[in-house]
Amino acid sequence: MKIDLLPVVKSITIIFILFIVCALSVNAKNRLDSLLTELDKTIEQEEYYTSLKEERIKGLKQDLLKTSDTDARFHLYKEIFNEYEAFICDSAYQYSLLCLSLAEQQKNIYWINESKLQISSTLTISGMYPEAVELLSSIDKAVLGEEQIIDYYTNYYHAYNEWGEYAEYSYAAKYKQKGKAYQDSVLALVKPNSFEYVMEYAWRYMEQEEYDKAKKLLFAYLPKVKQDTRQYAMITSVIGILQWYLDDIEKHQEYLAISAISDIKAAVKENTSLRSLANVIFQVGGELERANNYIKKSLSDANFYNARLRSIQISKLYPLIENAYQLEREQQQKRLHMLLIVISILSVLLILTIIYIISQFKKLAEARKQTLIANEKLKNNNIALAEANHIKEEYLGRFLSLCSLYIEKMEKHHRALNKKAKEGNLDELYKALKSNQFIEDELNDFYHNFDSAFLNIFPNFVNQFNALLIEEERVIPKQDEKLTTELRIFALIRLGITDSQKIAEFLRYSITTIYNYRSKYRNKSVVPRDEFENEVMNITSY
Repeated sequence: MKIDLLPVVKSITIIFILFIVCALSVNAKNRLDSLLTELDKTIEQEEYYTSLKEERIKGLKQDLLKTSDTDARFHLYKEIFNEYEAFICDSAYQYSLLCLSLAEQQKNIYWINESKLQISSTLTISGMYPEAVELLSSIDKAVLGEEQIIDYYTNYYHAYNEWGEYAEYSYAAKYKQKGKAYQDSVLALVKPNSFEYVMEYAWRYMEQEEYDKAKKLLFAYLPKVKQDTRQYAMITSVIGILQWYLDDIEKHQEYLAISAISDIKAAVKENTSLRSLANVIFQVGGELERANNYIKKSLSDANFYNARLRSIQISKLYPLIENAYQLEREQQQKRLHMLLIVISILSVLLILTIIYIISQFKKLAEARKQTLIANEKLKNNNIALAEANHIKEEYLGRFLSLCSLYIEKMEKHHRALNKKAKEGNLDELYKALKSNQFIEDELNDFYHNFDSAFLNIFPNFVNQFNALLIEEERVIPKQDEKLTTELRIFALIRLGITDSQKIAEFLRYSITTIYNYRSKYRNKSVVPRDEFENEVMNITSY
């Protein structure tokens, strides 16, 4: 049987391709999120980068105050103009006028044309297109240097091109056509592999929809441009626009973000990338809060730069994003309000549930406590019962044994006395009857048996009893003793015989002696006087 593997291979191939596409999509999204996060952090550090720019300008101005050399002053004016050109429009315009004034004083044609080119660039950025064109027309292009002629055509191109962007009706096409003619002149003059060449040809290719050529040109030159500079911001901005034409919105946003980061780090206030990024985030339905923050930052930069046209451009977009953002915030607040109501209700239910559970736990804990108390009482009762049984067994055995022994001893004693009487030995009989030795010997045996039985039940009685006394009053039996008289008194108390009269009869002492012993040891105990005998009663048996 032949198995056709082709469908299986096709299925695996399709799955593999889908997996790769998904992976690339996730990676692209992660890259965009990372760039936007970096942009947010860079915006937070804007004051630092602005301060660096201001320090450079301050240094140039200090150099200007130190020199009276005309050539040096002109070049310092030009350097300050370059710093201000994309930073503060009014200041750039003022220093371009200073360049022109100094050039005219020196009657230096090259400097005069250089200054006019600077002024015309500033006028174009400010939206003063007729004035920019009029100034350019006053320049004799026949005397311009190689670089100046490129700037001359470039300024004409930018002036007419932007004029066409904002002109109405048929004038727009007219100005655009003139701008394109000057762009042709620029393209014919720019040096290959220069930044100007790449930028102008990239724009021309995009206008002609030759996107592959534009892409190849821009990406080949990009590594040559220093990052975090105005040129890097410009070229990445153009790449971002190219990605829009290629319908790659993710890449479009990425390169606009890169361009905006470079603008901020280079302290470029005359920028368009952040505005464009805000617009695309708004259009594709991204984060409105972020779009709103970016458009506000763009408006702030335009106001700082102080070019009327840039503020007008941004003000057209700002209300749209701001209104959408406010609407979203209102909807979020409504959702949050509803969520708070739901959470409040759930919280109340949760609190009631917790209260119920706590009450049940308390009841359970009380039941457990009562059970433990009952178990402890039962345990103590069992111990006491076992102890009582042990005491009974011990003393019952001893009692029976003593009774038997005493009967035997009495029989012996009786026979001994009868023998003396039969033999007529009256003196010895009388002496024996008169002597207490027999009773004393029996008492000693009795107490010895009592001590042995008691210590057999309470082997640690002496130590535990002494632990209740101050050290100098502790009772230590002699080597041939088991219990002393004092210990026997409290041994009887431990056995439950607390009546002093009975204790006195048992030990054959006066009741006063028993009272004195009991009082003495109450006063010498380490526990409260009234609790001493209770503690004696708690001495464990085994």
